[in-house]
Amino acid sequence: MKTWRIIDIINWGTQYFKSKGIDEARLTIELMLCHILNCRRVDLYVDFERPLSKSEIETLKEMIKRRLKKEPLQYILGETEFMGIKFKVTPDVLIPRPETEILVEKAIETINKNFTTSEVVKVLDIGTGSGNIAISIAKFLGDKVFVTGIDLSEKAIEVARENSISNDVKNINFLIADIFDDNLFDRLGGKFNIAVSNPPYIPGDELDKLQEEVKNFEPLIALTDGNDGLKFYRRIADIGRDIIYDGGHIIVEMSYGQSEKVIDIFKSRGYEKIEIFKDYLGIERVAKIKVNLK
Repeated sequence: MKTWRIIDIINWGTQYFKSKGIDEARLTIELMLCHILNCRRVDLYVDFERPLSKSEIETLKEMIKRRLKKEPLQYILGETEFMGIKFKVTPDVLIPRPETEILVEKAIETINKNFTTSEVVKVLDIGTGSGNIAISIAKFLGDKVFVTGIDLSEKAIEVARENSISNDVKNINFLIADIFDDNLFDRLGGKFNIAVSNPPYIPGDELDKLQEEVKNFEPLIALTDGNDGLKFYRRIADIGRDIIYDGGHIIVEMSYGQSEKVIDIFKSRGYEKIEIFKDYLGIERVAKIKVNLK
């Protein structure tokens, strides 16, 4: 029986995944090995002649089979990184994307710039999913903030709570709540200084154009509003002055080509100061809206 060393697996896996059209072939096989061996990527090359046991090979085979069916690597590994923080992910939550880090960075920047007193800044994360946005803000800003994350999905809230515990974040609370619920304000128990959201923004008629990894595995409820992709922005704009203090901010993520429509939604409801920020690819990705009561 052939002995498979780490380096043999890396070389074979890289070529095999490439032949099957899997993106980032070498990184994929490396991360699978790291997960199985509980090590860092650099350790694979320090200990490259280490042979894999029969059980380790069998585990790897099952992971490879799942990836060939286009299941996202993050779900196979059960985790991903966001803002340098490790998050558990399951098929009940959207996989955090690097471009969403822009939203977190702008929220942190806004809080540091606009709230300099000792009073705790109250942050609301609408559609929290895995809790990646809420937990990142709470972890980086510490006692300066208290973050409330809401989501319609009970299973998503369970994942978010697990992530807050594993990352030792205590200045946070998660609630099962529907942003379209007329009793939302009572559930939230008061106003907030900042609201952030990465809402379901993919139009229903564009789902078929998505990668198989996305449309076949990630939760539809977190991807689309089943309509034009703008339903949540309208709702957030409608209730913004009810849930955000005067002088506070709403910060939302947007899809490619949505910025003008999102600006129009907020402007039509009387919001005047709106800033747009681009992601690393130059796409207008985040909108920051100042809340002024009239």
